[in-house]
Amino acid sequence: MVRKKISKLPIVHPIVNKYIRKTPLQALRSVVSKDGMGVYASSDTLFRGAVFGRDSLEVAEDLILLRPRLVKTILITMASLQGEEFREDNEEEPGKILHEYRRAVVDRRRLKDTSKHIFDTLSELWGGDEKSVVYYGSLDATPLFIRVLCRYCDYYGPEILKRRIVLRSGHQVSMGIVLENALSFLLGELKRSKSGLLEYRRLGPHGLLIQAWKDSKEFYVHNNGELANHNQPISSIEVQAIGYDALKLASKYIPSKHNICVSEATKLRDKTIELLWLPKASFFALGTDFDSQNRLRIIDIETANPAGLLDSMFFDDLPPEDRQKYISGIARNIMGTHFLTDAGIRSKGLSEASLIPFWDYHGSFTTWPKETYDIAKGLRRQGFPKLATELENRLLNAINAIRNYSEFVYVDFRGRVLGAASAAHHHAELVLVNSVDRPEKIQAWTVSAVVAILANRKYKKLVPRIKKRNDASPGWQDEIEREVLVHIPVMPWLRSKRTLSARYPSYPYEVKGKKDKIIN
Repeated sequence: MVRKKISKLPIVHPIVNKYIRKTPLQALRSVVSKDGMGVYASSDTLFRGAVFGRDSLEVAEDLILLRPRLVKTILITMASLQGEEFREDNEEEPGKILHEYRRAVVDRRRLKDTSKHIFDTLSELWGGDEKSVVYYGSLDATPLFIRVLCRYCDYYGPEILKRRIVLRSGHQVSMGIVLENALSFLLGELKRSKSGLLEYRRLGPHGLLIQAWKDSKEFYVHNNGELANHNQPISSIEVQAIGYDALKLASKYIPSKHNICVSEATKLRDKTIELLWLPKASFFALGTDFDSQNRLRIIDIETANPAGLLDSMFFDDLPPEDRQKYISGIARNIMGTHFLTDAGIRSKGLSEASLIPFWDYHGSFTTWPKETYDIAKGLRRQGFPKLATELENRLLNAINAIRNYSEFVYVDFRGRVLGAASAAHHHAELVLVNSVDRPEKIQAWTVSAVVAILANRKYKKLVPRIKKRNDASPGWQDEIEREVLVHIPVMPWLRSKRTLSARYPSYPYEVKGKKDKIIN
């Protein structure tokens, strides 16, 4: 009954609808594949018609209670493209979930212009042919697939594990076997790890240099300005939480691997805390790399990535005192003025703004709606509903202010949104953005975040219940919420053109340069 009502949900307030280019449901339809491939990363230029493992699975997590049939299609698509052999050119390995899949014919239409050029270039680099190319260079897609599949089983039952899947080779296996193969790959990555954490390192000369979701080369940088050493393995903290969840959830649906999954999950969590927790900052470091002498280094810059641990089971089994210490540290830091903007959370804190001499698209002057929503979900999960609402309000307001479902949003030092299309205030001076990247206008995981937020507000039953725990200091979450709300500007959800324009005046910007974003 609830899902029938949701399908007719007027997702954006009608006063704002006439000013935004597409309603969320229209935008969602624009990224859903018409030939059964799930969702495309965007309906704009660079990722039109391209299926990305990470993006598709993020959308599936957002919509798992709203669009179960779409989520099932996404899972089947990921499973059917699972790696079956070892190849260097496209970094395929048995059990690995893809990073990217492109076809020359999308929804019965042949690619043209930029999309065709991107396809041809990548197909040549990654061993594709004239029909399709699939590439597997992603660290997080495989554990994310395990997490989403297991959560789908939690909600709808394990029958999907009996589903027959046709692989690219033509072989047929059950979804349960796909899950086991994905887990084998994940356990293999942990066994090979030099640091004890999940690490990435490209296998071929034409592979992606960065194989976690923040894929700009400049994002992984030490606090002295030295870029991380990508000739050696690199770990990123948010992937550890996804890996932890994958192991814990897989232990339930693969009973024969229960003990090893639980053991490896505990080791992964404890090693993450040992290496990456920064007691002086009460926050976590970004990750690790190795120098040219093969010595482990901590990448201890201030980024939003540690907040990704909140929307996971990472802290659930820790002693109450430890849970409170880590969660409160993340919550206070991520909701501080060095991260919080009118659009959501900065990718890097303002303290790191001078490390890179331009506006990196994962830097201090960008917020990603996908990341802001992930953090909001995590805050709500850990007992901070008011802080979660603050982030969701900023996300919704920014999307309506810029009038599209942007891949990312540029913000200035003061946290003001650049690119807002307000009619109330016009600033003659154009802001010149010292960058080379322009965001895609309709990004799938931005759309799914908006759809999920607004559906959750209309149907409260969709919001996951907070599990009551035996905390060391009962009421500490309320205390932190009060503390944070005193120090930040409270942001309402602005649902009229007048109030939106007043709070989000027009700051038009122009990107200075151009860059080919086909690969890193």
